[in-house]
Amino acid sequence: MILKSIIVVHRYIGVVLGLVMTVWCLSGFVMMYQGFPETTQDERMRGLERLDMSRCCGPMDLPETAADSFRVEMLNGALVIRTGGRGGGKVHSLETGAEIGPLDEAGVRKLAETFVAGNGITGKVIEAHPLKIDQWSVGVARRAQPMWQVKFDDPGKTWVYINAKSAEVVQDANLKERWLSWFGAVPHWLYPTILRENSPVWTQVVIWSSAIGCFLVVTGLVIGFIRLRTKAGGWWPYKRPMWMFHHMFGVFAGVLVLSWTFSGLLTMQPWGLFESKSAVSPDDLASDGSMTWADGGLLMQQAAIQVEGHDIVSVRAAPLFGKPYAMAHTRDGQDIRLSAAGEAPLARPELEAGLAKSSALIAAGKLDVLEKEDAYYYGHKQAADFPVYRLQLNDPDQTRMYFDYTTGDVARVADATAKRYRWLESGLHSMDFGFLRARPFWDIVVLLLLAAVTASCATGTWLSFTRVGQDAGSLARFVKRRTDKSGQPPAE
Repeated sequence: MILKSIIVVHRYIGVVLGLVMTVWCLSGFVMMYQGFPETTQDERMRGLERLDMSRCCGPMDLPETAADSFRVEMLNGALVIRTGGRGGGKVHSLETGAEIGPLDEAGVRKLAETFVAGNGITGKVIEAHPLKIDQWSVGVARRAQPMWQVKFDDPGKTWVYINAKSAEVVQDANLKERWLSWFGAVPHWLYPTILRENSPVWTQVVIWSSAIGCFLVVTGLVIGFIRLRTKAGGWWPYKRPMWMFHHMFGVFAGVLVLSWTFSGLLTMQPWGLFESKSAVSPDDLASDGSMTWADGGLLMQQAAIQVEGHDIVSVRAAPLFGKPYAMAHTRDGQDIRLSAAGEAPLARPELEAGLAKSSALIAAGKLDVLEKEDAYYYGHKQAADFPVYRLQLNDPDQTRMYFDYTTGDVARVADATAKRYRWLESGLHSMDFGFLRARPFWDIVVLLLLAAVTASCATGTWLSFTRVGQDAGSLARFVKRRTDKSGQPPAE
């Protein structure tokens, strides 16, 4: 009786959620090679103009609190300084000191043209208009208003999205990325605009879909193992091909289906699970508020010198341990660390001295140089830079901090939450383990496993629909017989 109840529950949940899980599996094939469109940091740097520091700097009336977080870039041919953080700060001309307001259509078009040209995209603007939100801007639209969409006639049919207030490109997507995302990220993340634009609702839908999916898989595993052998001793209790295939794939791939569904659930950190406060923060190593605009002026003078020999497109404040530094970024991805005296690559004694003056926890950490990957700093689909400084702390979470070898930037912090995410998301969900990471070995293994999981979900979905259809037919025939016996249906 209990087994029959489990079978009925499994069958009817399969009708509701089986198709969703099958779509998750099928879209996983696409997600292996194409994620949701995004504008990377490298694309943003390539899309900037080369700095012209010859017109720096006019009088400015900026708060001292902004001196340790500025960025200097070109904007449509003008040298500007950005303060207040990406997307929500202010933009001032470094020539006149005047604040630059939201871009008009002409300014938006010019900025978009500069971006695509820097990224090797050839084409002309065919349309530019304000936009609240669409399928490809759902992740940035809320914080990027007023936002414009600019379309190009290049072979890739590129769309560029610009925050007119901060005068920055916030998203770009070409036709290939958009087309593949309809078969990958959009169904895999349940990401249609109508759902994703309401973040609380989207979060709950994903959480409960994953949770119920886990229950569906658990009930299937229970049924599969109980019926693994027949009363006569045979291994396959089903003779009909579809039932046999679902039983076979469900038994042998069911644990993997459960691990992928469960790890997908945990990446949403449902109900506050697995969230914890980190013992350290990158901000612990930044400025203590002592960096002034006088320091910033000296650093910009050094940037002007460096521009002569490098294709520098951006300079940002990068204070470390309360000392003023700036980071100059070149178009090809090189970083140049600057002090008031010139280039200042990070040296180990400087890092050690700064760490020793930080919090007691950081000061007591063990610093070493990492020449190759460890469990929490590595490359997979994207390369990781080596060597890198690694600081291992003695807190309960055994937190690790990684510092860029040249710039001193905090490259990664592996606290308790990050470690759990690494194993549950990158590990279980993406099959990102050291022994499996080499490609194309990873591709072959994951494709085979994903094919087995897809077969399990697809056959189960088919069986649920057909069996529920049979149940509905039986119910209809039962009602018809009762109606025929009474002569006519009971009055309402």
